[in-house]
Amino acid sequence: MADVPTRTDARGHLTVYAGRFVDQIADVGLSEDYSVLGERDILPRRKLTTILDHASTLVLLDAFSFPFGDIDDGSWEVPMVVVLPSGSDVESMTADLGKILFERLGFFDRIASPDYALWKSLCHRYSWAECQYFSVTGTWPGEAISGVCALLDAEFTAANNLNNDQHEAVHRCEEHDHEPATSTSCWAAPPRVHGGLRFNKALHAVQAAVLEPQLAAVQGKVPFDVLEVGVGAGRWASSFDLTKTRFVGADISEDTVGAARANFPDQHFDLLGSDLLLPYNDESFDLVFSVTFMHNHPTPARRTLLSEMWRVTRPGGRLVLLEDFAVEEQSSRMSRFPLSVLGLLDLLIDATAEQAMLEYVESLRYPHEDMFRSGLISLSKPGTLESQRFSAVREEQCYGRKDRSAD
Repeated sequence: MADVPTRTDARGHLTVYAGRFVDQIADVGLSEDYSVLGERDILPRRKLTTILDHASTLVLLDAFSFPFGDIDDGSWEVPMVVVLPSGSDVESMTADLGKILFERLGFFDRIASPDYALWKSLCHRYSWAECQYFSVTGTWPGEAISGVCALLDAEFTAANNLNNDQHEAVHRCEEHDHEPATSTSCWAAPPRVHGGLRFNKALHAVQAAVLEPQLAAVQGKVPFDVLEVGVGAGRWASSFDLTKTRFVGADISEDTVGAARANFPDQHFDLLGSDLLLPYNDESFDLVFSVTFMHNHPTPARRTLLSEMWRVTRPGGRLVLLEDFAVEEQSSRMSRFPLSVLGLLDLLIDATAEQAMLEYVESLRYPHEDMFRSGLISLSKPGTLESQRFSAVREEQCYGRKDRSAD
């Protein structure tokens, strides 16, 4: 077994659990970025925890022999690439790995298989995105692992180049003081990719712990109509049972809308115009939500977006916002357009004509940060429930009723 890696660069070390096939991939010639482990290398549990703590990505070549029951909750933040063996079928894979693995995989994990039909069946069952699929060839474990590693190398290079391009675009915007209305590239904040894929998955897990219970609380009827504003590549679509949900997304970036359409070809995604008006009828959705989208926009654009989101929410439905909020001493670093809690509440009062009912508020802290700078606000639209004035809630300053930490 290779020593437990200690490098901490953005790429990190990739750990391959070869299990029973460790001898068959000894001659593959993986680079020094990879550690290859057999069955005995991950025992006892304490050693497995240490290995996962240092892994940037875990490639499971032999998922059937891996001790998933020994993974603590924190170790699931490691992005995984699960290699499905050739000749597998959906039912047997689901019976063996469904609850212990597949149900825990999300947008930042990958499935590698030479059988695209098998992938599509599992993708449909677990609401995975097309970008989670790695196409590999061959039945020999060495061929599979070579293909996976090549795809991971290409993915890392592409992500690194994209991050550099986006930082350069933001820098140019700041130098020339472009307004977002005339420079779409300035509207989207740089993605949090500095810590790599593992950091992004951990950040997503913190958001999901707060957001997904609120999304689930609204669901009842079938089909269930959902709109995400600021949909990006569509990662939150996986939070719904897409066999029972009509998921619609809208964004201002042509590139991200294209990515969302590729990731979830059975769902609907729209590109917003410069007026930010949503192309949907009044009261069309049971749930409307956005995640860290409002702070990328100046106040007039926020007012338009919130008014539009409220307009398309059905009576009895919900409007849910998960936002990053700036504090005074760090606002210039955290957001081009700082957004405070009370500022957002003022906008919501206007956008909803003081008719919204506050259902839930929660604050959260991201990994490796000391401050609680993000929060979730859930509002219901009067319909089947008795209308209550939202303005009174603001006076109570109820933000932070419950704190969510990344620990």
